[in-house]
Amino acid sequence: GRIVSVQTIGNDFVGAPVAGLLVGVLPAALFGAPALLYGAAALLLTGMRGGFSTAAAGPRRPLRADIGEALRYLWSHPFLRTLAVAAGLMNVANAAYFAVFVLWVVGDGSAMGLEPGGYGLMMTAFAAGAVLGSPLTAWATRLLGEARTLVGAWLTTSLLLLAPVLVPSPWTLYPTAVVWGVVGAAANVLVVSLRQRVIPGELLGRVNSAYRLVGMGGMPLGAALGGVVAEFAGLAAVLAGAAGVCLVAVWLAWRAMSGRISAALTSEPTLSDISRSR
Repeated sequence: GRIVSVQTIGNDFVGAPVAGLLVGVLPAALFGAPALLYGAAALLLTGMRGGFSTAAAGPRRPLRADIGEALRYLWSHPFLRTLAVAAGLMNVANAAYFAVFVLWVVGDGSAMGLEPGGYGLMMTAFAAGAVLGSPLTAWATRLLGEARTLVGAWLTTSLLLLAPVLVPSPWTLYPTAVVWGVVGAAANVLVVSLRQRVIPGELLGRVNSAYRLVGMGGMPLGAALGGVVAEFAGLAAVLAGAAGVCLVAVWLAWRAMSGRISAALTSEPTLSDISRSR
């Protein structure tokens, strides 16, 4: 959980706020900073020592067979399948929402009228919430259980998507961004840790990749769809519609986790079952 927390904060909740601040301070740095960071990452990788490859359990198989086995496992596992579909709906809706959200909050003609620097401040508040949310995940899980914590985090996110629409004010936006960060970090930590516990070790990488394809593959489509809907129905329709889609995803997740999550840890199809289904 702690490793996932660090990865989540670094990957999802630090870059965007820093970019938001750079927009207001030095826009040209948006192009130079990523290049420098990629170069630094490459240097770090070249400095790694040791062997990190795992020995193959059997004869080498075609990549197509490995991918097919991962997709069959994901789709034959009710818990993972529903979680992937719910996450996919959430990500499509969020991509549509935030593709047009800046138009709702920034500029003289926007509903909120923020300056560009105010948007960067919102992203900073979002990151601060994520830093708070990651260590709070274990506490919330002990208090509420994994299912209630995850569904509660997603439900809170979904409902708060409506807050800037119903009350377009900075006094609403910044506290909302903090809570978005808290519950978003908690949900990410829980989803990743659940996947790692449910998926067999020999399939972990492949099934994780298949899950991410289902869960995140629709985000570009969501962003494009948000722009199209905004053009014909207005920004408020996109923002409210995205919240509605997220609520449907929460309902799907709650159905999948209405029983004990521990049942999913013992009811997954075996590797032999997957092989026979080919």
